[in-house]
Amino acid sequence: MRFNHDLAENFTAMQAHWRELGEVWRDDMYRLFGEALEEVTQGIATYLSATEGHEAHLAALVERLSGYLETGAGAGLGVGRPPEAGRGPLGGTGNGTGRR
Repeated sequence: MRFNHDLAENFTAMQAHWRELGEVWRDDMYRLFGEALEEVTQGIATYLSATEGHEAHLAALVERLSGYLETGAGAGLGVGRPPEAGRGPLGGTGNGTGRR
């Protein structure tokens, strides 16, 4: 996924800039920022690891659904055709089951 690639690339660049700042910035704020950056690093690593296969999985689902719709296999479910006149979108009359 482009988002994941950009996130990993930009975060790596930010970490490199932070290390470069360490050459000239040596106070408590630098240390505190570094601690916060370490916490965020763990979260980003977890996110990137968890979403690694999502793009391929979603692309496969889109392909399956497209094939399903193109073959007309969904025709019995009303997929790809307008609701019949006088009937609701699920094939009913809109009056319920009549049971109480």
